[in-house]
Amino acid sequence: MLKIKVVTPDKVLVDEIIDAVSIPTTSGVITVLNKHVPLVSTIKSGEMIVRKAGNGVSYAVFKGLVNVRPHRRGITEVVVLLERSEHVDELDHARAEEALARAKAMKDEKDDDVDFSMFEGLIEKELNRVKIAVKHRRHL
Repeated sequence: MLKIKVVTPDKVLVDEIIDAVSIPTTSGVITVLNKHVPLVSTIKSGEMIVRKAGNGVSYAVFKGLVNVRPHRRGITEVVVLLERSEHVDELDHARAEEALARAKAMKDEKDDDVDFSMFEGLIEKELNRVKIAVKHRRHL
């Protein structure tokens, strides 16, 4: 079992005991189980999957840090600090597509004094939201 806490600047997304978590890091996707070695890593845009009782809950994540460390009584603690994250059920595919189109248009129309990396980050975030929304879209 793992004690996980997932936090964004706006709210605490997850604060509970789980079985495992898969997190996209700059070194690749890692899956943390109980008694995982301690580590600190940078999180990149992607899908984080929190597993509990055989079920997985997905989140679109964008930039952050993960800290895995021993906790009391042999339980491993995972602290995830994210710049932004959304539960898969909160993702709106159409809205994400529109935001992506706006970000690309802003990049194309930018003035010379605007920071190019800001647009790249915005496009990366919106592409991630679109990808995960499409992956988890419910077929009606």
